[in-house]
Amino acid sequence: MALTEELTHAVTQKLGRTHGLLTSSGSAALIISLQAAKIPHGAEIIMPAICCPAVLFAIQLAGYTPVLADVCLNDFCMNADEAEKLISERTRAIVAVHSYGHYCQIDELEALAKDRSLFLVEDACLAMGGTFKGRPLGSFGDISIVSFGYDKIVNCNYGGAVITDREDLFDEVKNIVAKNDFFSCNMRLDWYDEITEKLLNLDASVTKRIENTKLCHDSLVGDNIVKLPFLEDVVYWRFPVIVKSRRDEMVEVARKQGVIITSHYKSLHQLSTGIFLKNAEYFSNHIVNIFVRPETPRQQILDIINFVNEFQND
Repeated sequence: MALTEELTHAVTQKLGRTHGLLTSSGSAALIISLQAAKIPHGAEIIMPAICCPAVLFAIQLAGYTPVLADVCLNDFCMNADEAEKLISERTRAIVAVHSYGHYCQIDELEALAKDRSLFLVEDACLAMGGTFKGRPLGSFGDISIVSFGYDKIVNCNYGGAVITDREDLFDEVKNIVAKNDFFSCNMRLDWYDEITEKLLNLDASVTKRIENTKLCHDSLVGDNIVKLPFLEDVVYWRFPVIVKSRRDEMVEVARKQGVIITSHYKSLHQLSTGIFLKNAEYFSNHIVNIFVRPETPRQQILDIINFVNEFQND
């Protein structure tokens, strides 16, 4: 079996799917997925306002119109109610994103998509290794995408995958990739070795992320922050915290002191005119992310926690 076939088999097995194909990136995987569904150009694709901007750009590059849904502050994700409000006669698909690694209510989005005859793409690019009601994230929807790009759960600085249980979609995926080298995954042998090793060690990596997340959750205190409940089946990309006041000042002081925190993501509705999404707007102005990567030293995480806690008392 060729290296690509072995690796693809490992990915599909890990995520509980039948078919899969490696791609050059997660963005390429999303473009391929939408095109494989033969969605007409110009059609509307519903997606959350809070997620990596690459999702929006990929939808546009594929020739479609992204329609942004507000998110819920109890999981930072788009839910079925918000998505349903936006369905029009031009809507053809929904992209369900597990923001920051926290699962969205993917079963409700599946039910909505089925009821309204819409194509559902599950974006698990920041959630690989997580589960929802006992099922691996990446096993939902008509088709799923994952990424192995920089700072992802499986971080190899390159690559992605399209995975599905539908043979008809998989045939279309293969045809699209065969006709466009931009989508193909062509890497050196050492890349295959690296990603294979990281897939084999994914369970241990996930355990460490959850351990680091629990450390953050249990140690961050104060009335100025809001944390999501700790859940053992959530594998965070970065641990998101809402800072009620002085968020920008906190980020700037952290930068000057060499404390590494980030404030991803800005709401994508801010790229458009005439759109206001209340929760996404609030989220954009108050979010702070704490690194929980397995390789992040425990002392570094403790230093970040101490900084956040002490900043609130200044």
